[in-house]
Amino acid sequence: MDELNSSYLEKKIAAHMVKDDSGYMFVFQRANLSMQDRLELQLIHEADDALQRHIEVTEDEVQIRVNPPASFFVFSRAREKNVLRRWLSSYQVVKKIRNHQLTRLMLAVCPENIVFDSSMTPYFLHYGVRDSLPPYEQDQDMLFQETKATISALVDGQHSFEEYLLYHQTLKLSNEAQSILAAGTWDELSTIIQSRIDALEKEEKAFVHIPEKKWKTARYTLMGTMIALVPLLFFTIYTLFISQPRHTAYVESGESFLTQKYSEVIDRLENYDPRKMPYVVQYELARSYVTYEPLEGAARKNVENAITLQTDSQYLLYWIYIGRGENEDAIDLARIMEDRELIMYGLINQKEQIKLDDQLSGEEKETQLKEVDTELTQYKKEKEELERQLDEQEGQNLEKSDAEAEAKAAVKEEVEKKESKDSIKTSDEKEKSKE
Repeated sequence: MDELNSSYLEKKIAAHMVKDDSGYMFVFQRANLSMQDRLELQLIHEADDALQRHIEVTEDEVQIRVNPPASFFVFSRAREKNVLRRWLSSYQVVKKIRNHQLTRLMLAVCPENIVFDSSMTPYFLHYGVRDSLPPYEQDQDMLFQETKATISALVDGQHSFEEYLLYHQTLKLSNEAQSILAAGTWDELSTIIQSRIDALEKEEKAFVHIPEKKWKTARYTLMGTMIALVPLLFFTIYTLFISQPRHTAYVESGESFLTQKYSEVIDRLENYDPRKMPYVVQYELARSYVTYEPLEGAARKNVENAITLQTDSQYLLYWIYIGRGENEDAIDLARIMEDRELIMYGLINQKEQIKLDDQLSGEEKETQLKEVDTELTQYKKEKEELERQLDEQEGQNLEKSDAEAEAKAAVKEEVEKKESKDSIKTSDEKEKSKE
């Protein structure tokens, strides 16, 4: 038998334990047993009438088959029961061990040696027989430690049975497991278990028990109601904390604009996305920002004249971004509008913003300023070239106008000469007709 893969029970009884569909098989090697006659094992049949046992002895092995009723279940399934039932079952384990009267049958207490009926009453699969089948003797101190570890595994379950048994002094234990493992006598252990049962029963009385079907119906109804209320809840939150304050800000900023309190307009709207603002609010905010822009003379007059209630929304957004110091967004909009003057104005503002940015290192400032200057120089050259072309075109238009004027004068002179000749000719013809 592989000692490394053997369970605690297999090591304790020096046997191989096999589980199949009909029950359990314990296989012992006869050479390792103290048994002299197979009749010595018949005492096993006197333990737990609910479990059918069949003993087969061969030349080399002793096989003991245990067949529990189909309704019985193993320790791991007992762990799935509710906490009160597990504590009640723990009390039954202690009671069964303390009431064990067959002195020639030795107990082996561990999870794999216990099965439960539907009432959570415990039954032991294997018993040792004194001087015949292991365990041969009953070590009372070890029996007590095994019992406490088994109960801890059943009601607490944070650690395995062997960890509770061998390493409980170094483990981090729950209060319940700690009290169980600290018990010094059987009476003390029984008292701890009974106290916990009493506390759980008191808690149980505080709960209202309803049929599972009714509980599921109520639960699904509640879930459906909650799901239906979620959109309403979101709408309420949105209205109270987002929509209503935003609407109030729009109204109050409009009142401030009408009284020419432009700084209040800016302050009331500073936390809102201008792209989501109504057109009129965009107009009021753009006009307010332009009021504080360092524009002079004709430049200011041109910008103020350009901002009307018919102005393109992108133009309004441009001046809002400029006013908020969001120069990159403003430049992007100017590029979309293909307005060279607005692009250059945005670049100049961006240049000043970079100079004042304390979070940038000297090298970063130099790099970014160089990029802005390069782009500014390019736009200035394009502007100068365009102005030169316009001047040339204007000169050509003037020359053309002069030539056209001279041509018109010549044509007029010729027409007048022709009309004069026609008039003289007509007079001569009239005189001849009189003669």
